[in-house]
Amino acid sequence: MDKNVTYRKLQVGDESIFFDLVLLFNEEFESPNTDFVNRVNIAELLSNPLFICIVGIKGNEVIGGLTGYELPMYDRMGSSLYLYDIAVGANDQRKGIGSRLVKELVEYCKSKQIHEIFVQADAIDQHAVEFYKKLGGEISSVYQFTFTVKS
Repeated sequence: MDKNVTYRKLQVGDESIFFDLVLLFNEEFESPNTDFVNRVNIAELLSNPLFICIVGIKGNEVIGGLTGYELPMYDRMGSSLYLYDIAVGANDQRKGIGSRLVKELVEYCKSKQIHEIFVQADAIDQHAVEFYKKLGGEISSVYQFTFTVKS
């Protein structure tokens, strides 16, 4: 575990840090447009109380992070959280940073009456599947359907 990494939940005013995380996501997820960041959306997301972003920072560099969305439940008290994206830069992988990011998310959820975290991993992405298993995640067999909304 790298002791030189600090972890923090982003908030309004941290747009430049979030911007750097999006660039890291673009690189790690091999986005076709690695330098694109939707500046309007990142400002709106950080002001949304149901959005969470936690980053790992070494020095002045964002080396990892995750994003998620709190989903208030109607059938029970509290919420669930959808872990949308998580990535650690290639030079800092396999050092416990991803695990620590998830641990930080779990602690946040405990403080907010969020009772469940769920995340999707493609079956062919064995690295992600093993990572979530290692953290104690349980595999659920589900189908995901996507509907494209056209204007």
